[in-house]
Amino acid sequence: MHFFARTLRVSSVLALASICLVAGCRSAQYVDPKGNDLVVNVNRMNIQDWDKLADQVIQDMMTSGVLTRLPNQPAGVLLNPVINSTTQQFDTDGIMKKIRIALLNSGRCEIITTSGLGGRAEDQIAQSTQAYKDFKSGKDSADINPNNLPDATLTAKLLEDRARSGNTRQIAFVLQMSLTNPATGRAIWEGEARVMKQGERSSVGF
Repeated sequence: MHFFARTLRVSSVLALASICLVAGCRSAQYVDPKGNDLVVNVNRMNIQDWDKLADQVIQDMMTSGVLTRLPNQPAGVLLNPVINSTTQQFDTDGIMKKIRIALLNSGRCEIITTSGLGGRAEDQIAQSTQAYKDFKSGKDSADINPNNLPDATLTAKLLEDRARSGNTRQIAFVLQMSLTNPATGRAIWEGEARVMKQGERSSVGF
């Protein structure tokens, strides 16, 4: 009985080792987030796709010089939530954060966090502090703090397009962005970035 159990255990270990050998099992390791060793999924967005899309649109915006033409420098920009029109459900704050970082690092604008849709501020502590200072200075609570008035508002939308030929699948993720001057209600810049991927299944690299 003991011999049978020991033989069964050895057989199971050998079978598992064979599966790992065939499947290419390897231990977990760190990879360069900017390198080509990241996992790439044909049928979904990966974190490196966020980087590529954000880098493309911000570079286009900086090249256009639109922020330097706004009356106040650095310009105050209010960001709208990203509209996700893809078939995937994920937190769009990830890609918006990359856009925000790139905008702030440019030194050409500041992101307004004490104002938002329906009066809901992103940073409610800063909003309360600002309101308290306004009260102490004798400002009417009904007056809007001029620091909360944006020089421009940014809207963004994520789209996808899928195609298939035989066993090959192709997907395009598109990020569309618009910058609006709220004083005129007119768009002053629009940009679009896309990431295209092809393959038959998840892989590493491109």
